[in-house]
Amino acid sequence: MANSSSRPPEPDNDRDLALGGEGEQPLGLAGRIARAFINTPVTPMLLIGALCIGVMGLLFTPRQEDPQISVPMVDLFVQYPGATAQQVESLVTEPLERIMKEMPGVRHVYSATMRGQAIVTVRFLVGEDMGESIVKVHDKLQSNMDKIPPDVSMPLVKPVGVDDVPVVTATLWSDEVDDSQLRTLSLDVLQELGEVNNTGKGFVVGGRAEQIRVEVLMERLGGYGITLDQIANTIQSANAELATGGTEAGGSSFNVYSGAFLRNASDVERLVVGNWDGRPIYVRDVARVRHIPEDAKRVVTHFTGPASTSEHAADGAQAVTIAIAKKEGTNGVTVAKAVLKKLEKLKGVLIPSNVQVEITRDYGKTANDKVNELLQAMFEAAVIVSILCLVGLGARAAFVVITVIPVVILLTIWWSWMVDYTIDRVSLFALIFSIGILVDDATVVVENIFRHWLEVGKTSISHAIRAVDEVGNP
Repeated sequence: MANSSSRPPEPDNDRDLALGGEGEQPLGLAGRIARAFINTPVTPMLLIGALCIGVMGLLFTPRQEDPQISVPMVDLFVQYPGATAQQVESLVTEPLERIMKEMPGVRHVYSATMRGQAIVTVRFLVGEDMGESIVKVHDKLQSNMDKIPPDVSMPLVKPVGVDDVPVVTATLWSDEVDDSQLRTLSLDVLQELGEVNNTGKGFVVGGRAEQIRVEVLMERLGGYGITLDQIANTIQSANAELATGGTEAGGSSFNVYSGAFLRNASDVERLVVGNWDGRPIYVRDVARVRHIPEDAKRVVTHFTGPASTSEHAADGAQAVTIAIAKKEGTNGVTVAKAVLKKLEKLKGVLIPSNVQVEITRDYGKTANDKVNELLQAMFEAAVIVSILCLVGLGARAAFVVITVIPVVILLTIWWSWMVDYTIDRVSLFALIFSIGILVDDATVVVENIFRHWLEVGKTSISHAIRAVDEVGNP
């Protein structure tokens, strides 16, 4: 009993260790954070708040199939009428390639040369800003204007980016309507779809454009003494509307215009191109004027196979495809849904019943399906790890892991939204790989706390804080 009474009293671990008593090493950053949050009602509130913020980030972060990377590409279109392909290559393409390669940030320069024209494509390094790249190209062209040969047009600069890829393509096809009428209809539909919020560049593929064709009768030209240049100049000068002044009357102001644009074949036929024997010679006297579609340059046909779920079968029907992209940084899923909803409203109003609409590309659906599939795989991995912790460490440790992992992942997605990143395949794969690091850290912390408790034979907040500090400051 004497020896027992002379032994010094054991320290109050929950009090001395938590405060860093005598003989104890001062707590590091991890220990001080654990001490501040381990036994306060603010901790569950922060956890719930972080979960709500993460869910909000999951709902509002833009989704897309491909990562939002910047790979600027700029196409330069140059016209050199009358020159052969070899002349265009030596006088235009090769000098333009050398000039473009002088710019900083250029990775590759491609070109294609043909008779009378050339295309030069400048590809910049990954990560280069699109706006700055376009400015570089324009500055380089303007500073080398003196090197452009005579009769060569000023290069047309057209940037190409990741967001130019269409999010929705819709094919309009019919067995009763020809491709020229389908093209006219598709242009009207594209105009309506362009009013949807956050839509970008749109274009139409296929169909023949309407045109007024003037087929000159050469034997009549010789008889009337009229040249082809006279006909061309007459039509060109007549197809104009000019402001000639203004007038005021009765408290109102009016603008006066002269001339009018040619609207149909009849307007062209009535143009006077010369005189013969005291009477006017009209275009219809020396040419046949017809309002017909242009010659086919690109043909689009629509087929439905055995696996098609469409109500209407097609076997090589004439078709036209409408493609529309989204704006940079917007949610491809919501934009695609809005475009499809608008397209559905146009059926029966602008799109007649004898024209069928087939969605041949729905970027929003494929992107959303892939993102949801990866999210499901990510949370399944978290559940499997939690089950392993339940078997190895118990229910309390498993609860910590199953709580921390989803919250951290959702917070990461929310932060992606804050810094203008998107949810895509690459970012989600990175999150899936990060689960291993996240689970490893959580498991190490929980295991070290258990080890300390087993050593002292009881659960103690002070030893838990010391265990966390050991992991954070080894």
